Amino acid sequence: MTSGNLKKLRPYDKPPKSNSSLFPSGPDAAAKGFFGFGAFWFLAATGIGTLAALQMVMSGFTFTIELPFGITIAFTADTVASGFRHTFAWGWLTNAALGAIFFATPRLTGHPIAMRRTAVLGMATWNVGFAAGLAFLYMPQFVDSGSVTGFPFVVDLVLVFGLLLISLSFWRSVVGADHPFISLAWFAVGMLTLIGLVVEATVVSLLDLDATTDLLAEEMWIRAWTLLFAMGVAIGGLHYLVPRLTGQPLASGALAWFGLTAWAVLGVVAIFGAAVHPSIPYALVSAGNAAMIMLLLPVLAVIANLAMTLRGRWALVLSPGPLAMAVTSLVFLGGSVLLAGIGSLRDVQAAVAHTEWPIGVGAFALAGAASIGFLAVGEHAWPRMLHRSHSGGILAYAVTWSALAGAAVAGSALIAAGLFHVGLAADGAVAADISTSLLPIHMVAWAGLGLLGLASAGHAVEAYLLAAHGRPVHTTAPGAAAAAAPVSH
Repeated sequence: MTSGNLKKLRPYDKPPKSNSSLFPSGPDAAAKGFFGFGAFWFLAATGIGTLAALQMVMSGFTFTIELPFGITIAFTADTVASGFRHTFAWGWLTNAALGAIFFATPRLTGHPIAMRRTAVLGMATWNVGFAAGLAFLYMPQFVDSGSVTGFPFVVDLVLVFGLLLISLSFWRSVVGADHPFISLAWFAVGMLTLIGLVVEATVVSLLDLDATTDLLAEEMWIRAWTLLFAMGVAIGGLHYLVPRLTGQPLASGALAWFGLTAWAVLGVVAIFGAAVHPSIPYALVSAGNAAMIMLLLPVLAVIANLAMTLRGRWALVLSPGPLAMAVTSLVFLGGSVLLAGIGSLRDVQAAVAHTEWPIGVGAFALAGAASIGFLAVGEHAWPRMLHRSHSGGILAYAVTWSALAGAAVAGSALIAAGLFHVGLAADGAVAADISTSLLPIHMVAWAGLGLLGLASAGHAVEAYLLAAHGRPVHTTAPGAAAAAAPVSH
């Protein structure tokens, strides 16, 4: 008879050691986080935008909360509008762009994302920092509510730290890539632009600039962020998406590299066109305006190249889903650059600079080209990240058509408001009368943004249903060996 503790003779009774960690390190952990947070912030921006629209109709719809130590939380027209701008730009677009980068990069290089836990930590740090900054926006004593880079210095430091971690993971992933994929080059330009602009905003927050210099720096910052980061990464995502969805290689590598090089060079020069002020040399502003007009050349190259890639596959565009949204994004890309070029003409710029026209062009660029492009990448990415499939159904129609209609209505309404604004000002109408006359058009623009928010909600519901009820499918992670094909009889 055996004596002693019998359980010592049964090692399988010991619970297995957990391999879980604070930060997940799955192949697409960072991309899932970026897309998930992006959808959340898009929904939050829709809610904040709804509040801003209500405040335009009911000017007295404001309230404040008094906290100890003299801290005040104010939901005024200025703070709510600032919250919408920050949530849409820093929350939705930045997360969606980084999600597109971290989804496409390993599939282009054929290797998993390097330093995956570092990327996830950077993703978490970025979003925690942004959430803190968004809370500070409603405390006017701490921030500049009129700015899109008005976070406190401490929040800027958190954002810089998070972005450094994200950049470290990205650059370690692309160094040594076997082939210079055009999408990776677009992503690299976007990453360099983003970290440069965030560092610049951090430094500027320490400086005591006069109001004019601060405004000029803000205008140049917005144009650089729009052209070289948001729209640049969206174009890179389209160069990845269209060949994948059509099953055909990119039509012309030379045309693709021309588009990237011309966009990057002209985009840098075009930044100076936003600094319209007597203190800025006329030649520098004129060069910036000329570059903004010449951006039509790389845009035409991008559109022509991707259109040729679609040869023989145009019927796929008629179905709702990623390819239809990718083509829609290209349409908004061309329209926004054309309108921006028209607005850069000296006489037109002088007439519409202080109207809704520039905001409408921005709506075509950011709510149209960039947002719809990132939604297209997200629609393509979620089934592959979750290894599940679904039939699409009515949600695919809802996402596609509400995104298209929302961006078109918002941009068109704001441009129309800008034109009416110019006419009313020429007739000698005062600011209060102009605001009252344009209020119905502004409400139409907010309704368009609400439709775009509906597309985001549908996208989030699709991702949830895919994770909870999608059919599991076997896919190969980037860098892993392909599964062996079954032997036929």
